[in-house]
Amino acid sequence: MTSNFQLLDAVPSYTRDLASTDQIKWSGDFEVPAVGDVVVMRINRIGRAQVVGYATESGYLGVLTVPFNPPDWWVRQNGPASRDNAALAFGAEILPAEHAG
Repeated sequence: MTSNFQLLDAVPSYTRDLASTDQIKWSGDFEVPAVGDVVVMRINRIGRAQVVGYATESGYLGVLTVPFNPPDWWVRQNGPASRDNAALAFGAEILPAEHAG
C-alpha cells in the first residue's frame, strides 16, 4: 500500500478495520459521503462543507471538501475556499450534515 497522496475519481475499495495494512482505511463510522453531499468538518470547527472528490493519504481515504463559510484563520492559511483549493478531511474529522444536529 502506498503512503503517498493520491487524488481519486471515485470511492475505492476500503475497509473500516483501522488495523488493516493491505487496504485503504476509512476512519468514519458512517458510509463515505458522495460527491455533492454536505458534511460538517468538526476538526478545528471549520463547519459545513460540500464533498467535491476523494483522495488517499498514508493509507487512509479522505474526502475533498469545500467549506461554505470557513473561519478567517482558515482563509488566511489556505486561501479562499474553492473546488481548486479543497480541504482533505478524513472520516474521523467529519459528520454527515444530517447527523450533526
